[in-house]
Amino acid sequence: MTYKTIFLILIALDLAYDLILRILQASRRGEPLPDTVRDIYDADDYARWLDYSAEKRKLGATEKIFDAVILSLLFGTNVFAAVYTRLPGGTVLKSFLLLLIWTAAMTVLSLPFEWVREKRIEAKYGFGKTETATFVRDEITGFIVNVLLNAALYLAVTWCWNRFGAKGFFGVFGLLAAFVLVFSMLSTTFQRLYNKFTPLPEGTLRETLADLFKKAGYELEDIYVMDASRRTTKANAFCSGLGKFKKIVLYDNLVNGYTEDEIAAVFAHELGHYRRRDTMKNTVFTVLLMAVVALMAAWFAVTPAVSLEYGFDAMSPVFGVILLQSVILTPVLTLCMIPRAAMARRFEYRADRAAAENGYGEALISALKKLSRDNFSDLNPHPAVVALEYDHPTTADRIRAIRGRESVGDGQNGDAL
Repeated sequence: MTYKTIFLILIALDLAYDLILRILQASRRGEPLPDTVRDIYDADDYARWLDYSAEKRKLGATEKIFDAVILSLLFGTNVFAAVYTRLPGGTVLKSFLLLLIWTAAMTVLSLPFEWVREKRIEAKYGFGKTETATFVRDEITGFIVNVLLNAALYLAVTWCWNRFGAKGFFGVFGLLAAFVLVFSMLSTTFQRLYNKFTPLPEGTLRETLADLFKKAGYELEDIYVMDASRRTTKANAFCSGLGKFKKIVLYDNLVNGYTEDEIAAVFAHELGHYRRRDTMKNTVFTVLLMAVVALMAAWFAVTPAVSLEYGFDAMSPVFGVILLQSVILTPVLTLCMIPRAAMARRFEYRADRAAAENGYGEALISALKKLSRDNFSDLNPHPAVVALEYDHPTTADRIRAIRGRESVGDGQNGDAL
Protein backbone atom coordinates (compact mmCIF):
# COMPACT_ATOMS: atom_id res chain seq x y z
CA MET A 1 0.00 0.00 0.00
CA THR A 2 1.41 3.38 -0.97
CA TYR A 3 1.76 6.30 1.44
CA LYS A 4 -0.73 8.28 -0.63
CA THR A 5 -3.31 5.55 -0.15
CA ILE A 6 -2.68 5.48 3.59
CA PHE A 7 -3.09 9.25 3.90
CA LEU A 8 -6.25 9.24 1.79
CA ILE A 9 -7.68 6.55 4.08
CA LEU A 10 -6.84 8.72 7.11
CA ILE A 11 -8.69 11.66 5.53
CA ALA A 12 -11.72 9.44 4.82
CA LEU A 13 -11.74 7.98 8.34
CA ASP A 14 -11.53 11.43 9.90
CA LEU A 15 -14.48 12.57 7.77
CA ALA A 16 -16.51 9.47 8.62
CA TYR A 17 -15.85 9.93 12.34
CA ASP A 18 -16.98 13.55 12.22
CA LEU A 19 -20.14 12.79 10.25
CA ILE A 20 -21.09 9.88 12.52
CA LEU A 21 -20.88 12.15 15.57
CA ARG A 22 -23.05 14.74 13.82
CA ILE A 23 -25.62 12.07 12.92
CA LEU A 24 -25.69 10.92 16.55
CA GLN A 25 -26.28 14.49 17.66
CA ALA A 26 -29.06 14.93 15.12
CA SER A 27 -30.74 11.76 16.40
CA ARG A 28 -31.39 13.54 19.72
CA ARG A 29 -33.52 16.21 18.07
CA GLY A 30 -36.86 16.48 19.81
CA GLU A 31 -35.86 14.27 22.76
CA PRO A 32 -37.27 15.58 26.08
CA LEU A 33 -34.78 17.55 28.14
CA PRO A 34 -33.62 16.19 31.52
CA ASP A 35 -35.70 17.44 34.45
CA THR A 36 -32.82 19.35 36.02
CA VAL A 37 -32.40 21.63 32.97
CA ARG A 38 -35.93 21.77 31.60
CA ASP A 39 -36.41 25.28 33.00
CA ILE A 40 -33.45 26.74 31.08
CA TYR A 41 -35.28 27.00 27.75
CA ASP A 42 -38.95 27.74 27.34
CA ALA A 43 -40.81 26.19 24.40
CA ASP A 44 -39.91 29.03 22.02
CA ASP A 45 -36.25 29.10 23.05
CA TYR A 46 -35.95 25.34 22.69
CA ALA A 47 -37.46 25.51 19.21
CA ARG A 48 -34.92 28.23 18.33
CA TRP A 49 -32.11 26.10 19.74
CA LEU A 50 -33.19 23.13 17.60
CA ASP A 51 -33.07 25.32 14.48
CA TYR A 52 -29.77 26.91 15.54
CA SER A 53 -28.07 23.57 16.22
CA ALA A 54 -29.38 22.11 12.95
CA GLU A 55 -27.98 25.04 10.94
CA LYS A 56 -24.60 24.84 12.68
CA ARG A 57 -24.49 21.07 12.22
CA LYS A 58 -25.30 21.36 8.53
CA LEU A 59 -22.68 24.04 7.98
CA GLY A 60 -20.07 22.06 9.93
CA ALA A 61 -20.76 18.91 7.92
CA THR A 62 -20.55 20.83 4.64
CA GLU A 63 -17.24 22.39 5.68
CA LYS A 64 -15.84 19.03 6.77
CA ILE A 65 -16.78 17.37 3.47
CA PHE A 66 -15.34 20.32 1.53
CA ASP A 67 -12.07 20.13 3.49
CA ALA A 68 -11.84 16.37 2.94
CA VAL A 69 -12.31 16.78 -0.80
CA ILE A 70 -9.65 19.50 -1.00
CA LEU A 71 -7.18 17.51 1.11
CA SER A 72 -7.81 14.38 -0.96
CA LEU A 73 -7.06 16.29 -4.16
CA LEU A 74 -3.91 17.82 -2.71
CA PHE A 75 -2.50 14.73 -1.01
CA GLY A 76 -3.61 12.35 -3.71
CA THR A 77 -1.39 14.12 -6.26
CA ASN A 78 2.07 15.70 -6.50
CA VAL A 79 0.77 19.27 -6.54
CA PHE A 80 3.02 20.41 -3.65
CA ALA A 81 6.20 19.33 -5.44
CA ALA A 82 4.96 20.88 -8.70
CA VAL A 83 4.42 24.24 -6.97
CA TYR A 84 7.67 23.98 -5.02
CA THR A 85 9.83 23.42 -8.11
CA ARG A 86 8.37 26.51 -9.79
CA LEU A 87 9.09 28.85 -6.88
CA PRO A 88 12.13 31.16 -7.05
CA GLY A 89 15.16 31.06 -4.77
CA GLY A 90 16.94 28.40 -2.80
CA THR A 91 15.59 25.73 -0.47
CA VAL A 92 14.82 28.04 2.44
CA LEU A 93 13.06 30.70 0.35
CA LYS A 94 11.08 28.09 -1.59
CA SER A 95 10.01 26.46 1.66
CA PHE A 96 8.84 29.76 3.15
CA LEU A 97 6.94 30.62 -0.02
CA LEU A 98 5.26 27.21 -0.07
CA LEU A 99 4.22 27.66 3.57
CA LEU A 100 2.88 31.12 2.76
CA ILE A 101 0.89 29.84 -0.23
CA TRP A 102 -0.48 26.90 1.78
CA THR A 103 -1.56 29.04 4.74
CA ALA A 104 -3.08 31.67 2.44
CA ALA A 105 -4.99 29.03 0.48
CA MET A 106 -6.41 27.40 3.63
CA THR A 107 -7.40 30.80 5.02
CA VAL A 108 -9.17 31.83 1.82
CA LEU A 109 -10.98 28.49 1.50
CA SER A 110 -12.21 28.67 5.10
CA LEU A 111 -13.40 32.31 4.85
CA PRO A 112 -16.86 31.59 3.37
CA PHE A 113 -17.63 29.13 6.15
CA GLU A 114 -16.36 31.50 8.84
CA TRP A 115 -18.44 34.30 7.33
CA VAL A 116 -21.63 32.23 7.24
CA ARG A 117 -21.02 30.93 10.76
CA GLU A 118 -20.39 34.37 12.27
CA LYS A 119 -22.33 36.82 10.11
CA ARG A 120 -25.30 34.63 9.23
CA ILE A 121 -26.01 31.93 11.81
CA GLU A 122 -24.65 33.56 14.98
CA ALA A 123 -26.08 36.94 14.01
CA LYS A 124 -29.44 35.44 13.00
CA TYR A 125 -29.92 33.98 16.48
CA GLY A 126 -28.73 37.09 18.28
CA PHE A 127 -25.22 35.99 19.28
CA GLY A 128 -22.83 37.23 16.61
CA LYS A 129 -22.08 40.94 16.91
CA THR A 130 -18.79 41.06 15.04
CA GLU A 131 -18.65 44.00 12.65
CA THR A 132 -17.26 43.39 9.18
CA ALA A 133 -14.12 45.44 9.89
CA THR A 134 -13.45 43.43 13.06
CA PHE A 135 -14.06 40.15 11.22
CA VAL A 136 -11.55 41.12 8.51
CA ARG A 137 -9.00 42.25 11.09
CA ASP A 138 -9.36 38.97 13.03
CA GLU A 139 -8.84 36.92 9.88
CA ILE A 140 -5.74 38.90 8.90
CA THR A 141 -4.33 38.59 12.44
CA GLY A 142 -5.00 34.85 12.45
CA PHE A 143 -3.34 34.46 9.06
CA ILE A 144 -0.19 36.30 10.20
CA VAL A 145 0.01 34.28 13.42
CA ASN A 146 -0.41 31.00 11.48
CA VAL A 147 2.31 31.95 9.01
CA LEU A 148 4.72 32.84 11.81
CA LEU A 149 3.99 29.64 13.77
CA ASN A 150 4.33 27.46 10.66
CA ALA A 151 7.58 29.18 9.74
CA ALA A 152 8.94 28.73 13.27
CA LEU A 153 7.99 25.03 13.25
CA TYR A 154 9.64 24.55 9.85
CA LEU A 155 12.84 26.27 11.00
CA ALA A 156 12.94 24.23 14.21
CA VAL A 157 12.46 20.92 12.39
CA THR A 158 15.00 21.79 9.70
CA TRP A 159 17.67 23.08 12.09
CA CYS A 160 17.33 20.16 14.53
CA TRP A 161 17.46 17.62 11.74
CA ASN A 162 20.45 19.19 9.98
CA ARG A 163 22.35 19.63 13.24
CA PHE A 164 21.57 16.45 15.16
CA GLY A 165 19.86 14.03 12.77
CA ALA A 166 17.10 11.89 14.28
CA LYS A 167 18.22 12.84 17.81
CA GLY A 168 17.39 16.43 16.93
CA PHE A 169 13.74 15.78 17.49
CA PHE A 170 14.37 15.83 21.22
CA GLY A 171 15.06 19.47 20.48
CA VAL A 172 11.80 19.77 18.55
CA PHE A 173 9.96 18.33 21.53
CA GLY A 174 11.72 20.77 23.86
CA LEU A 175 10.75 23.74 21.70
CA LEU A 176 7.13 22.61 21.44
CA ALA A 177 6.94 22.01 25.19
CA ALA A 178 8.44 25.45 25.86
CA PHE A 179 5.82 27.00 23.57
CA VAL A 180 3.01 25.27 25.50
CA LEU A 181 4.36 26.57 28.81
CA VAL A 182 4.88 30.10 27.52
CA PHE A 183 1.40 30.14 25.98
CA SER A 184 -0.12 28.92 29.26
CA MET A 185 1.56 31.73 31.18
CA LEU A 186 0.93 34.44 28.58
CA SER A 187 -2.49 33.44 27.22
CA THR A 188 -4.01 36.83 28.04
CA THR A 189 -1.12 38.52 26.24
CA PHE A 190 -1.88 36.55 23.06
CA GLN A 191 -5.59 37.34 23.38
CA ARG A 192 -4.79 41.05 23.38
CA LEU A 193 -4.24 40.63 19.66
CA TYR A 194 -8.04 40.30 19.37
CA ASN A 195 -9.59 41.91 22.44
CA LYS A 196 -9.22 44.85 24.79
CA PHE A 197 -8.60 44.18 28.48
CA THR A 198 -9.47 46.76 31.14
CA PRO A 199 -9.01 46.38 34.92
CA LEU A 200 -12.19 45.54 36.83
CA PRO A 201 -13.24 48.72 38.70
CA GLU A 202 -12.92 48.84 42.45
CA GLY A 203 -16.01 47.55 44.23
CA THR A 204 -17.51 44.59 46.02
CA LEU A 205 -17.07 42.18 43.08
CA ARG A 206 -13.35 42.88 42.87
CA GLU A 207 -12.99 42.56 46.63
CA THR A 208 -14.95 39.28 46.72
CA LEU A 209 -12.84 37.67 44.00
CA ALA A 210 -9.56 38.93 45.45
CA ASP A 211 -10.47 37.65 48.92
CA LEU A 212 -11.57 34.32 47.48
CA PHE A 213 -8.19 33.75 45.84
CA LYS A 214 -6.20 35.17 48.74
CA LYS A 215 -7.85 32.78 51.22
CA ALA A 216 -6.90 29.91 48.91
CA GLY A 217 -3.25 31.04 48.96
CA TYR A 218 -3.04 32.66 45.52
CA GLU A 219 -2.00 36.17 44.54
CA LEU A 220 -3.89 37.94 41.80
CA GLU A 221 -1.81 39.95 39.36
CA ASP A 222 -5.00 41.68 38.27
CA ILE A 223 -8.67 41.18 37.38
CA TYR A 224 -9.59 42.15 33.82
CA VAL A 225 -12.80 42.65 31.89
CA MET A 226 -12.59 41.60 28.23
CA ASP A 227 -14.72 43.38 25.63
CA ALA A 228 -16.32 40.15 24.36
CA SER A 229 -19.60 41.95 23.68
CA ARG A 230 -18.06 43.40 20.50
CA ARG A 231 -18.26 39.92 19.01
CA THR A 232 -20.88 37.95 20.90
CA THR A 233 -23.60 38.02 23.53
CA LYS A 234 -22.26 34.79 25.07
CA ALA A 235 -20.67 34.81 28.52
CA ASN A 236 -17.49 33.24 29.85
CA ALA A 237 -14.59 33.73 32.27
CA PHE A 238 -11.19 32.16 32.80
CA CYS A 239 -7.99 32.29 34.83
CA SER A 240 -4.51 32.27 33.38
CA GLY A 241 -1.03 31.84 34.73
CA LEU A 242 0.97 28.97 36.22
CA GLY A 243 2.15 28.84 39.79
CA LYS A 244 0.99 31.13 42.60
CA PHE A 245 0.19 34.22 40.54
CA LYS A 246 -3.05 34.33 38.57
CA LYS A 247 -4.92 36.64 36.28
CA ILE A 248 -8.73 36.61 36.18
CA VAL A 249 -10.47 37.54 32.93
CA LEU A 250 -14.22 38.16 32.86
CA TYR A 251 -16.28 38.65 29.73
CA ASP A 252 -18.08 41.97 30.01
CA ASN A 253 -21.29 40.04 29.29
CA LEU A 254 -20.68 38.06 32.47
CA VAL A 255 -20.05 41.16 34.59
CA ASN A 256 -23.17 42.87 33.27
CA GLY A 257 -25.55 39.90 33.41
CA TYR A 258 -24.63 37.81 36.46
CA THR A 259 -24.84 38.36 40.20
CA GLU A 260 -21.71 38.67 42.30
CA ASP A 261 -22.48 35.34 43.98
CA GLU A 262 -22.76 33.62 40.59
CA ILE A 263 -19.45 35.05 39.41
CA ALA A 264 -17.81 34.13 42.73
CA ALA A 265 -19.21 30.58 42.35
CA VAL A 266 -17.58 30.28 38.92
CA PHE A 267 -14.21 31.18 40.41
CA ALA A 268 -14.71 29.02 43.48
CA HIS A 269 -14.98 26.25 40.89
CA GLU A 270 -11.73 27.46 39.28
CA LEU A 271 -10.03 27.42 42.67
CA GLY A 272 -11.10 23.80 42.98
CA HIS A 273 -9.06 23.13 39.85
CA TYR A 274 -6.02 24.98 41.16
CA ARG A 275 -6.05 23.28 44.56
CA ARG A 276 -5.87 19.88 42.86
CA ARG A 277 -3.33 21.16 40.29
CA ASP A 278 -5.71 20.34 37.43
CA THR A 279 -4.35 23.20 35.33
CA MET A 280 -0.83 21.84 35.69
CA LYS A 281 -2.02 18.31 34.86
CA ASN A 282 -3.70 19.57 31.70
CA THR A 283 -0.50 21.40 30.75
CA VAL A 284 1.55 18.23 31.33
CA PHE A 285 -0.88 16.28 29.15
CA THR A 286 -0.49 18.89 26.40
CA VAL A 287 3.29 18.65 26.68
CA LEU A 288 3.02 14.87 26.27
CA LEU A 289 0.96 15.48 23.12
CA MET A 290 3.85 17.59 21.86
CA ALA A 291 6.05 14.51 22.34
CA VAL A 292 3.67 12.65 20.03
CA VAL A 293 3.98 15.45 17.48
CA ALA A 294 7.78 15.35 17.74
CA LEU A 295 7.79 11.57 17.25
CA MET A 296 5.66 11.93 14.14
CA ALA A 297 8.05 14.56 12.83
CA ALA A 298 10.95 12.21 13.55
CA TRP A 299 9.19 9.39 11.70
CA PHE A 300 8.72 11.62 8.68
CA ALA A 301 12.36 12.71 8.75
CA VAL A 302 13.66 9.14 8.71
CA THR A 303 11.18 8.13 5.99
CA PRO A 304 12.31 10.04 2.89
CA ALA A 305 10.16 7.71 0.76
CA VAL A 306 7.15 9.83 1.72
CA SER A 307 8.59 12.97 0.15
CA LEU A 308 9.87 11.01 -2.85
CA GLU A 309 6.41 9.54 -3.48
CA TYR A 310 5.00 13.06 -3.59
CA GLY A 311 7.51 14.20 -6.23
CA PHE A 312 10.24 15.83 -4.13
CA ASP A 313 13.89 15.03 -4.82
CA ALA A 314 14.66 14.27 -1.16
CA MET A 315 13.12 14.46 2.31
CA SER A 316 11.28 17.80 2.44
CA PRO A 317 10.86 19.34 5.93
CA VAL A 318 8.36 21.91 4.68
CA PHE A 319 6.17 19.22 3.14
CA GLY A 320 6.46 17.28 6.39
CA VAL A 321 5.11 20.26 8.36
CA ILE A 322 2.17 20.59 5.98
CA LEU A 323 1.44 16.85 5.91
CA LEU A 324 1.58 16.47 9.69
CA GLN A 325 -0.72 19.44 10.30
CA SER A 326 -3.24 18.63 7.61
CA VAL A 327 -3.56 14.84 7.54
CA ILE A 328 -1.73 12.93 10.27
CA LEU A 329 -2.17 15.10 13.34
CA THR A 330 -5.98 15.26 13.41
CA PRO A 331 -6.78 11.53 13.75
CA VAL A 332 -3.86 10.97 16.14
CA LEU A 333 -4.94 13.82 18.42
CA THR A 334 -8.56 12.66 18.21
CA LEU A 335 -7.53 9.32 19.71
CA CYS A 336 -5.34 11.00 22.32
CA MET A 337 -8.05 13.43 23.36
CA ILE A 338 -10.61 10.74 24.25
CA PRO A 339 -8.85 9.78 27.53
CA ARG A 340 -7.98 13.43 28.11
CA ALA A 341 -11.68 14.39 27.84
CA ALA A 342 -12.63 11.68 30.35
CA MET A 343 -9.98 12.97 32.74
CA ALA A 344 -11.18 16.57 32.27
CA ARG A 345 -14.78 15.63 33.05
CA ARG A 346 -13.66 14.11 36.35
CA PHE A 347 -11.79 17.32 37.11
CA GLU A 348 -14.96 19.35 36.46
CA TYR A 349 -17.06 17.26 38.82
CA ARG A 350 -14.40 17.62 41.51
CA ALA A 351 -14.15 21.40 41.04
CA ASP A 352 -17.95 21.72 41.23
CA ARG A 353 -17.87 19.76 44.47
CA ALA A 354 -15.18 22.08 45.87
CA ALA A 355 -17.32 25.15 45.05
CA ALA A 356 -20.36 23.55 46.70
CA GLU A 357 -18.36 22.66 49.81
CA ASN A 358 -17.42 26.34 50.09
CA GLY A 359 -21.08 27.35 50.16
CA TYR A 360 -21.52 28.20 46.48
CA GLY A 361 -23.59 25.18 45.40
CA GLU A 362 -26.84 27.03 44.65
CA ALA A 363 -25.01 29.99 43.14
CA LEU A 364 -23.03 27.64 40.90
CA ILE A 365 -26.21 25.89 39.74
CA SER A 366 -27.74 29.27 38.94
CA ALA A 367 -24.59 30.31 37.05
CA LEU A 368 -24.49 27.03 35.09
CA LYS A 369 -28.10 27.49 34.02
CA LYS A 370 -27.46 31.08 32.93
CA LEU A 371 -24.29 30.12 31.08
CA SER A 372 -26.14 27.31 29.29
CA ARG A 373 -28.94 29.67 28.26
CA ASP A 374 -26.65 32.55 27.25
CA ASN A 375 -24.31 30.26 25.30
CA PHE A 376 -27.21 28.32 23.76
CA SER A 377 -25.72 25.04 24.99
CA ASP A 378 -26.83 21.56 23.99
CA LEU A 379 -28.71 20.36 27.08
CA ASN A 380 -29.23 16.80 25.89
CA PRO A 381 -26.24 15.64 23.80
CA HIS A 382 -25.81 12.04 22.72
CA PRO A 383 -23.97 10.04 25.43
CA ALA A 384 -21.48 8.67 22.89
CA VAL A 385 -20.58 12.19 21.77
CA VAL A 386 -20.12 13.25 25.39
CA ALA A 387 -17.86 10.25 26.06
CA LEU A 388 -15.73 10.86 22.97
CA GLU A 389 -15.48 14.64 22.79
CA TYR A 390 -16.83 16.57 25.78
CA ASP A 391 -14.23 17.89 28.21
CA HIS A 392 -17.07 19.10 30.50
CA PRO A 393 -19.95 17.00 31.79
CA THR A 394 -23.39 18.05 30.58
CA THR A 395 -25.15 20.76 32.56
CA ALA A 396 -27.77 18.24 33.70
CA ASP A 397 -25.11 15.85 35.01
CA ARG A 398 -23.27 18.64 36.81
CA ILE A 399 -26.43 19.87 38.52
CA ARG A 400 -27.35 16.33 39.56
CA ALA A 401 -23.89 15.85 41.04
CA ILE A 402 -24.06 19.13 42.99
CA ARG A 403 -27.56 18.30 44.23
CA GLY A 404 -26.42 14.80 45.17
CA ARG A 405 -23.52 16.18 47.17
CA GLU A 406 -25.85 18.61 48.97
CA SER A 407 -28.28 15.78 49.77
CA VAL A 408 -25.46 13.66 51.18
CA GLY A 409 -24.24 16.63 53.17
CA ASP A 410 -27.71 17.27 54.60
CA GLY A 411 -28.08 13.60 55.56
CA GLN A 412 -24.70 13.54 57.26
CA ASN A 413 -25.51 16.67 59.22
CA GLY A 414 -28.84 15.17 60.33
CA ASP A 415 -27.19 11.97 61.48
CA ALA A 416 -24.57 13.93 63.40
CA LEU A 417 -27.18 15.91 65.24
